[in-house]
Amino acid sequence: MHTASAITRRSVVLLVLLLIITSIGLARGADTPEYEAYPLRPADTSSPRDTLRTFLEAMEVVQEEMSTRLGEDRMRASRRHALATLDFSETTNGHTWDEQSLRALYLKEILDRLALPPFDEIPGDSEVSADAVVRWNVPDTELVINRVEAGEREGEYVFSAPTVARLHRDYRRIRHLPYQPGITGGILEQFDRRFDDKDTIDARIRTELKPVDADSPRVMLAEFLRSVNEAYDIVMAADVASLSRAEAREADRQAGRLIGRAMRMLDLSQVPLALRGDEGIEHVLLLKEVLDRAPLPLISSVPSERTIALSDSPFVRWVYPNTEIEIVELPDVPGHFGFSAATVARAGEFYQRVQQLPYRGEGSGPYETRFEDDYPNASTSPGFYQYYIESPGELVPAATWLGEVVGVLPDSLDMLILDQTLWQWLIMLITLLLLAGLVIAIYAFVNTQSRRTGPALGQWLRLAAPLAAGYLVSRASDFLDTTVNLTGAVNATQLVVGTAIVYLFVAFGVFRVIIALVETLASALRRRGMGDEAEELEPGDSSFDTSLMRVVASSLGFLAAVVVFVSGVRDLGVDVVPLLAGLGVGGLAVALAVRPTLENMIGGVILYADRPVHVGDFCTFGDQSGFVERIGLRSTRIRARNRTLITVPNSVFADMQIANWGHCDKMLIQTVIGLRYETTPEQLRRVLARMRQVCFAHPKIETNTLRIRFGAFGASSLDLNVRVYALATELNEFHAIREDLFMRFMEV
Repeated sequence: MHTASAITRRSVVLLVLLLIITSIGLARGADTPEYEAYPLRPADTSSPRDTLRTFLEAMEVVQEEMSTRLGEDRMRASRRHALATLDFSETTNGHTWDEQSLRALYLKEILDRLALPPFDEIPGDSEVSADAVVRWNVPDTELVINRVEAGEREGEYVFSAPTVARLHRDYRRIRHLPYQPGITGGILEQFDRRFDDKDTIDARIRTELKPVDADSPRVMLAEFLRSVNEAYDIVMAADVASLSRAEAREADRQAGRLIGRAMRMLDLSQVPLALRGDEGIEHVLLLKEVLDRAPLPLISSVPSERTIALSDSPFVRWVYPNTEIEIVELPDVPGHFGFSAATVARAGEFYQRVQQLPYRGEGSGPYETRFEDDYPNASTSPGFYQYYIESPGELVPAATWLGEVVGVLPDSLDMLILDQTLWQWLIMLITLLLLAGLVIAIYAFVNTQSRRTGPALGQWLRLAAPLAAGYLVSRASDFLDTTVNLTGAVNATQLVVGTAIVYLFVAFGVFRVIIALVETLASALRRRGMGDEAEELEPGDSSFDTSLMRVVASSLGFLAAVVVFVSGVRDLGVDVVPLLAGLGVGGLAVALAVRPTLENMIGGVILYADRPVHVGDFCTFGDQSGFVERIGLRSTRIRARNRTLITVPNSVFADMQIANWGHCDKMLIQTVIGLRYETTPEQLRRVLARMRQVCFAHPKIETNTLRIRFGAFGASSLDLNVRVYALATELNEFHAIREDLFMRFMEV
C-alpha cells in the first residue's frame, strides 16, 4: 500500500511538472517574433487597385506590430512594401527614412478618414491592360496614383510625387474629420508614443534635433515664448550659481539651442547672411521684450491649424492685437509660420517705444494676465536683452575667460555708450590697435625677407602676408563678436568691415598665388635656357614666353580676386549687380581709350599662339632682317645686321610675312660656277664628277637632294649650277660649312 501510494504521488508530481514545462513552452512560443516568410518579395504595384491594397494592408500590419512590439522583422517587410508605393522624388529630405515614414503615416491617416470606393471599382490588372490606364484619382481628392513611365520601375503604379510632397498639408486639412466606421486609426499618435521614451539615447537625440513646431500662428507663438523663457531660466540660474567653466559652457550650449529654435521662427531673409547669427539672437530678445510688455491674446483668437485649413482664402498674416507685429507663413519653409521680415526689421524700433513700460503683470490692471493660463509657458524674461548686451560671451558669461575678468572690473566701466559698455569700447580699441600693429609688422617682415631671395621664392613669401593678415582680422572680428559680445549697429559694422577686409586679403592672396606660380615657371624656363639668349637675361627681363605668361597670370589673378571678393561681400548684403555693371561700363571705356595698346597686346597673343619667332632667332620681315632680342607686351625688338635696334609694334609684326632662319632644319647652299669655253666635254664631265664626290664625302652635306649640273652657256663661261643643303641650323655653322665646301670646289 505504501509503495503504491508513493508511486501515485510520484506520478502526480511528474504530471504537474510536465504541465508547467508545457505552459512555459507555449508562453515562450507566444513571445517568439513572427518572421516574414518571403523577405525578398517585392510590393505589388501592378495597378492602382493593387498599389492601394498593398499600402493599406502593409500599414495595417505596421500598426498592429507597433501595438504589440513583436514581429519586428514582419513590420520591416511591411514598411518596405508601404514605402515602395510612394514616389518621394519631389519631397524635401525624401531620401531619409524619417521623412519617408512620416509621409506614409500622413497618407494612412488621410485614407482612414476617406470613404474609399470598393476595390472592384478601382482599375486593376485587366483594366490596366485593356484601357491603358496611366493614372487614377482617389474620388473627391487630389491624391493620384500614376504609372511610372521610365527607369527601373517602369510600368509600376505609385502615389505620384506631387501627391506625396503635399501630404502634410492634406493631413492638416483633414485631421479634424472622424475616422471611417471600422477604422481604428491613430497610427500617427501611436508612432509618436512609441518613440517618445525619454530614457533612451535615441529619444535624447530626437529632443535635440526635434523640428520647431510652428504649423500655425497659435503653436508658433506658444513655442516662441516657451523657448525664450527656458533659455532665460538657464542663463539666470547660471548667473547666480558657482559653475565651473565646463558647466558654464554646457549651460551656454543649452540656452543657445533654445534661442536657436526661437530664431527659426523669424524671417531673416532680409538680414545679410554673415550677420544672421548675431542679429537673429538680438531680434529674438527684442521681440520677447516687446511681447513681455503686451497682454497675451485669447488663445482661441490666434489662428490654429484647423482655422487655416478651413479658411476659404489662403492665409496671409496674423497681427498681434494692438501692435504692428506680424506672424506670416515663412517664404522659405511652406507651412511654417514666424515673425515677418518687416517685423524683424522693426524689432529695435518696437523695443525703443515700449522700453519704459512695465512688464506684463507688473501693471495696475488685471487684464494684463487674464489669458496667461492658456499658454504652456507665458512667463516673462525681464531684462534679458539688457543682460545680453552688457555681458561678455554668447549667453552665459562664465563660459568664457573674459567673464571672470569683467566680474572684477569697477562698476563705472558698465556705463552704456551707444548700447555698448565702456569696457567693451576699451577692449575693442585695444584689439584694433594690436591688430593694426601686427599686420604692419607682418608686411614689413615679409617684404624685407622677400627682397633677399629670388623672384620666385620672393613671390611665395609675399603670399604669407595677406593670408596671415586675413587670419588675424578674422580672429579679431570673431573675438569682438563672440567673446566681447558687441551688439547692435556697432557689432554689425565691425562684422561687415572685418569680413570685407578678410575677403580682400583672401582675394589678394589668390592673386599672389597665381603670380607666384607663373614666376616659379618663368624661373624654371630661365634656368633651362629657353631660346638662344635666354641664359643671358637678367632676372627682371622677360623672354617672349615668360612675359606673356606674366600678363596672362596678372589678368587671371585679378579676375579670380574680383570673383572671390564679390562672392564674399554678397554675403554681407551688398548688391553686387551695380558693382559688376560699373566694372563692365568702366572696362568698356578703358578698352576704347587704349585700343591701340590692346591691339598690340592681342598681336602679342597671336605671336605667342603661332610662335613664328623666338628670342635669338634670325628672321627676315619685309625688306629687313635681324636677330630677335625681345618680344614684349606692345612691341618686338630686332637687332639688325648693322647693329641698329628695330622696334616693330606687335599688331604690325603679326601681320607681316616673316622668314625665320633660326628654325631651319637644314640650310641651302646655292651658287653658279663658270668654266672657260676652252674646257673640253671630257674635262667638264670630270669636274662635275669630282664635285659630286666632294659633296658625298662631306659629313655636313645632305646628299639625298644634292644637285650639281651643267646649267647654261653663259656669256663668257660654261655655267655649273650648285644646289645642296648644309646640315646646320645655326647661321655661323652654315657659313663655315659653305666656306669649306667652296674651298674644296676650288681644289677640283
